[in-house]
Amino acid sequence: LLTVAGELDKLAYNISAGRNCAGIHYRADAEGGINLGEEVGIRYLQDKARLYAEPTFTGFVLTKRNGQRVRITQDTVVVL
Repeated sequence: LLTVAGELDKLAYNISAGRNCAGIHYRADAEGGINLGEEVGIRYLQDKARLYAEPTFTGFVLTKRNGQRVRITQDTVVVL
């Protein structure tokens, strides 16, 4: 099944694995960078949620790399 999330995950992995093969980073560096990127993305979505004034907006829902489903609102990240 082809999804945007799946393609972004593959892209992040391929970039980090390529840097490992080139000798620029170690595997732990790549995993840490991917996790950091996920957290930065979540904080970005929190900032964007602050711009929505619609009363029906309940936040963004996504699946993190570890399989957890989360709802991202302007104030919180809640595990579903």
